[in-house]
Amino acid sequence: KTFLMLLLGALTSVVIEVLYSIKEGTSQDFSEYKRLVDPINTGLLIALLLPTSTPIYVLLLAVFIGVYIGKLVFGGYGYYIFNPALVGVLFANISFKSFITYGNTPLVQLKGVLSGDSLNFNLVDLFIGNYDAIAIGSTSVLILFVLFIYLLITKVIDIRISGVFVGSVLLISLIIGYINFGAGMWSYMIVNVVTGLTMFAAVFLVGESVSSPTSRETKWIYAVIVAVMTMLVRVVGDAFEGVVFAI
Repeated sequence: KTFLMLLLGALTSVVIEVLYSIKEGTSQDFSEYKRLVDPINTGLLIALLLPTSTPIYVLLLAVFIGVYIGKLVFGGYGYYIFNPALVGVLFANISFKSFITYGNTPLVQLKGVLSGDSLNFNLVDLFIGNYDAIAIGSTSVLILFVLFIYLLITKVIDIRISGVFVGSVLLISLIIGYINFGAGMWSYMIVNVVTGLTMFAAVFLVGESVSSPTSRETKWIYAVIVAVMTMLVRVVGDAFEGVVFAI
């Protein structure tokens, strides 16, 4: 089903953009393959940000909302104010919450840990992705770490956004862990970074070129605010993952 979701997400996104361009009389833009890259990316991101339990019709609706409402109504690529993929995913999570199940993911367990449960995680399983995931793209953390380092070195992603975001999540979770668990703060910090959407967001979402800040100072502020809001949702919010809401 994972492959089917990725295929349908990308295909639906392309079809929506092509039909819209035909309506607007700009279909010639798609004569070059590179014009298809952005709609494919949007569809893939939406699929990757949803769990495999997501019904196919919910995925298709999420792609439609993300591409049409989140992007095309603002003028298309380069003009939207929010990441279209996140618009679609938020729509799915809010409107079809009861249809999307996550299981006993590590972030769900962290909620229990803060309520008094024991802090007991198998860190090897967390690193290799052997656990109930909240999204298709969240479990390959080793690959995400490699991509993160590579993209920072090649300056594809900005360390002032992605790097500061990850560093802020590390620091905030370490402080929360120390207050609640003392010596167990390191395990608490690791779980917050290697599970959920922390690394996926650092690589693909938080530094997205159109919707993220451009000036030096605002990049730092933006990254810290996203990290703070992410941890606030995880710790005191009803949801157990706050990355999408925060961005």
